[in-house]
Amino acid sequence: MGRASSIQIWQYITAIILIFVLTFHLIERVPGLSPLGAKSYEESVEVEPVKKAYSSYGWILGTLLIVALFHGLNGLRGMLLELRTGKGWRIFVETVIWLLFVIFGAIGLHTVLAMT
Repeated sequence: MGRASSIQIWQYITAIILIFVLTFHLIERVPGLSPLGAKSYEESVEVEPVKKAYSSYGWILGTLLIVALFHGLNGLRGMLLELRTGKGWRIFVETVIWLLFVIFGAIGLHTVLAMT
């Protein structure tokens, strides 16, 4: 994945992006503030209004998916590398983490694109 310092910087960057994207995502559920125009929480989670909203805001959902996936898997990578050391272990962990990122990212983006 790269040097530890650059990986840690990406961890901070993704955390900052997550704050903004998650805030928008949660505001969608607040009646009166929701860009969905929902009058209640229950109305904000109904399928049709959500599908309609994500036809306009699908890029936010895609950003949330990729950033959260990277942030979570990078955190898992850090924990696994703290458990054990060695070049072989590092290569194994980084290979598995990147494979998971590509597989889950592709599945998630396919789902987001199908919704929008």
